[in-house]
Amino acid sequence: MRAPQAVGRMALVTALTVTLTGCASVASPPTPSTPAGPDPAVHLSPTTAPSSTTTTQPPLPVIPVQWAPCGSLQCGSVTAPLDYADPAAATVQIAVARAPAGVPSERIGSLVINPGGPGGSGIDDLPNELSALTSDVRARFDIVSFDPRGVERSSPVTCTSGSGAGSSGQLIDPVPTTPAAQLALLSNDQAFAKQCEQGSGSLLAHVGTVDTARDLDRMRAALGDAQLTFIGHSYGTLLGATYAELFPTHVRAMVLDGAIDPALTTDQYVIDQAVSFEAGLQSFFAWCAATGCPWRPTGDPTTALLDLIQRSRAQPLSGSGGGTAGPGELYNALLAGLGSRSSWPSLAGALAGSQAGNGSAATSMSGRYQSGGSSNGAQAEQAIDCLDHPVDRQPSSYPVLAAQAGNSAPVFGPLLAWGLLGCATWPALPTRTPAPASDPGAPPILVVGTTGDPVTPYTWAVDLARELNGGVLLSWQGQSHVASFYSPCVRAAAQAYLVAGTLPTPGATCTD
Repeated sequence: MRAPQAVGRMALVTALTVTLTGCASVASPPTPSTPAGPDPAVHLSPTTAPSSTTTTQPPLPVIPVQWAPCGSLQCGSVTAPLDYADPAAATVQIAVARAPAGVPSERIGSLVINPGGPGGSGIDDLPNELSALTSDVRARFDIVSFDPRGVERSSPVTCTSGSGAGSSGQLIDPVPTTPAAQLALLSNDQAFAKQCEQGSGSLLAHVGTVDTARDLDRMRAALGDAQLTFIGHSYGTLLGATYAELFPTHVRAMVLDGAIDPALTTDQYVIDQAVSFEAGLQSFFAWCAATGCPWRPTGDPTTALLDLIQRSRAQPLSGSGGGTAGPGELYNALLAGLGSRSSWPSLAGALAGSQAGNGSAATSMSGRYQSGGSSNGAQAEQAIDCLDHPVDRQPSSYPVLAAQAGNSAPVFGPLLAWGLLGCATWPALPTRTPAPASDPGAPPILVVGTTGDPVTPYTWAVDLARELNGGVLLSWQGQSHVASFYSPCVRAAAQAYLVAGTLPTPGATCTD
């Protein structure tokens, strides 16, 4: 998942587009080893709970997707109710794109992919996803992705103004260490919430994962599929699990990779994820020490990193274009660099430059991270997270939570805890309650977990597989987020399941 930033600081950390490193080739894969439309005139009030998604109103008819060329893909849209409790009222348009099956005579159906986020554009990411699929999967399925409601092309969440930057273009400090800094962060979040409410109106109450799962079922029907074949990465695993609970008999097959445990409370989520990021950071430190990377701190590297962040707080670093870099840029660079081992050299260079007083590389990494995988990634992610994850709405609680999280994860604990503050002031209330996954009547679902995943802890995959009615866990011994992008073994196992329904032996492990 992704992380708190400046204005539009996300409540939680989620993964979006994953950088591919040698994933295009899928020949001779190893075999798993077996162990033992917004209405700005509508004002949203946080004192009013969202309406139920059950209704006696007649349903909105599903119309087959009308495809048209769009570059190398085909594009279309699916109409969905803004509010599923009132389907005859306003609607939203869900943008979809597909790469048709390479061998039409052997076509099985559609394979719908959500790359994560929330807030990421599945359409923008679709070429990346195609590169990580085996040739047989691409031959047998129309590969489909979409921009979820609130994202980019699909009735996007819109915030009227604000970048979270100060006069020098520097991001606001996401880990306030003084009462004045805490007040500044709270004021920043309140202003951003107001901007989003003004720009998005009634849409803000209807962009949560429960509504998106219902959109996904309309999409399945509009694609002409009797059942859904689905791949979800990171946040997409929460979407998949939600769909399986709402529509268990509509599931054909699901691969959930980089899993989120839907049973976690938001506080548990933050602590678990902070600890996982901290473990990823220690792996990065060990790699740096073993390879002689350019960042060579004296003494304990965690202490040195925290000292660097504190120095940037007291004296901002010089950045590109005459700007400056502070804690916000450094934290974003860390989050951007730890998601994949292939990004470690860039992170090392950014830290080395920052240590020398030059924050240009950190600023560049931060900017790429902050874009959020879509044109409105920061706004959409905040809006979706705040509906999906109930938080304490008392701002005075956050210094205590940050201190508790810091005891478990000194670098990332306070960052992720303070990141929840944006949802404490959000104008729309949550629409999802944490609970174990429940999919009675669904077929077996393949859950993939990476033992050293720095973003979604491996234990979440273990727990999700256990909670699902027929969940089967496949493990990958790696240190990057979302195994399918890095492991030919995992891709081969997913292919066997998606094409023929053949699952790996429960508890199987890929070691490539």
